Amino acid sequence: MLNILIKRKVTTVVNTLLSLRGWKLGKNLMFAGVGLLMLAALYGAFWRLLAYLEGVQLIGPMLSWKLTSMVLLMTFSMIIVSSIIISMTTLYYSSDLKFLFSCPLDLRSVFLDKSLETVFYSSWTLVLAIFPYILALGRVKALGAGFYLSYALLMVPYVMLAGAFGILFSMVVMYSFPSSRTRDITWLLGSLSVAFVYVAFRFSRPEQLLRPDSLQVVAQYIEYLQTPTAPYLPSWWVTKAMVAYSAGHWLVFLRSALVLSASAAAIYAFIYFLAGRLYMRGFSGAQGSPRFRGGRELQPEQRLAAKWPALRASLTLFWKDRLGMTRDARYWSQVILIAALIAVYLFSIRQLPLDTPDLKSLVSFLNVGVAGFVVAAIGLRFTFPAISLEGGSYWLLKSAPVSAAAIMREKLLLSLPSSVVIGLVLIVVSSRLLGADLFIFILSTVTILAASVVISVMGIGLGALFPDFKVENIHQLESSYGGFLYMACSMGYLALLVGVEAWPVQMHFAERFGRQHPWDMRAVALCAAVFVLLNFTALYVPWKLGLRNLERHEV
Repeated sequence: MLNILIKRKVTTVVNTLLSLRGWKLGKNLMFAGVGLLMLAALYGAFWRLLAYLEGVQLIGPMLSWKLTSMVLLMTFSMIIVSSIIISMTTLYYSSDLKFLFSCPLDLRSVFLDKSLETVFYSSWTLVLAIFPYILALGRVKALGAGFYLSYALLMVPYVMLAGAFGILFSMVVMYSFPSSRTRDITWLLGSLSVAFVYVAFRFSRPEQLLRPDSLQVVAQYIEYLQTPTAPYLPSWWVTKAMVAYSAGHWLVFLRSALVLSASAAAIYAFIYFLAGRLYMRGFSGAQGSPRFRGGRELQPEQRLAAKWPALRASLTLFWKDRLGMTRDARYWSQVILIAALIAVYLFSIRQLPLDTPDLKSLVSFLNVGVAGFVVAAIGLRFTFPAISLEGGSYWLLKSAPVSAAAIMREKLLLSLPSSVVIGLVLIVVSSRLLGADLFIFILSTVTILAASVVISVMGIGLGALFPDFKVENIHQLESSYGGFLYMACSMGYLALLVGVEAWPVQMHFAERFGRQHPWDMRAVALCAAVFVLLNFTALYVPWKLGLRNLERHEV
């Protein structure tokens, strides 16, 4: 029966591709081209890095293989954590599960179908991201097409094993605690795991791998390079097989590939056996809703609405979204990841090898673009999906006596404070860590304040321009055309913003270097006018386009 379900997925994909016509086809081809360009850029960067490492005398080949083992270990860890989070949705909350269970299908076949779906969704982006690295590695090592074919064959059991850990964990947890609250706890644990892996990897300062002089004894460094990285994990088995292939040790290659494939077959046989005993109880318990235990006391929004009746509609919307955020563990799990991101960001700023105060001030100014990118990335997760997350209940808002503009304003007011706070924390703390001068500090602070507001407005406007009220997973919104356009517009806006301010900053540094009469007030006035025009355009155009589209949208 599993073949029927797989055929159903293949047919769905084929029909979707064949149905692409006109603008939709062109749009898909355009985004595919942009994705290929990004992969090509990654390939170029990886090739330069590996070519440099390979050229290091004595330890070059060992260094590149050590880096490969670390990349595969990180990828394996991230797939495990991703599968833990995604498996909860695909195995227990997918929209087509009730339909599948009503069909004459075997329980275990449905489970395996959803397990394969979990493995795919939790691994495809990571596998695609390291593919340019493998291409660059094969080129640097002067390996043929057989190397890439063997790598592709090894990656199948590799990702299957990584996904199996998350599937097995979710199945056992849902069987032991069959409740919808279990999903929330799992999301929190998964986010904590991601944050821990991310912070631990950065705080270990992997850049020291490129500095053998940081170790007191060179022999100790060589021994470190020769030591297996997590020898009992599949990431090392893949690395060992790739090293054996490059050296022509076919027996070692076959042994590693056999161990990898046999382990995957064994663990999925075990999961297949457990599914018949554990899966249905977990699925049944997951369908219940947690009991709401609310109080009778008035909420702050109700008190404010009693004083200002004209704001009742906006306050009611705000109350609804605030309660939704506090009850949804996905938001709190994202807060953990954001905290880890900020910690790593500030740690990286502190570790920059900058010598002179002027260089530190210059980096502090350029840091506006990087901090703005972080704010935009967070906005892609919270601000841009705000409209679409109304889902099937959007018809209630559409039928309520509230305008589309009021809905967008309320969504903006809910997400704007967090964006502004994160942007200010990144700039103010990093400027203090770098010791930036007063002019750069004030300019950077004002700029990130304006950028945070503009990026938030842009997120709500483009989110209303590209709404998707039928989406099941928020990650589908992030990787959609609208999400890509939002990030592209944000990056273009930040680049123009930094470019506009570069002229006054150049005058400032000319004054610090002792040049006579460095300031040109006409140039400063021109930059100020362009700054205002740029921010006004970035605020007005996405907002008006989104508002117009939302007003015309039919439920």
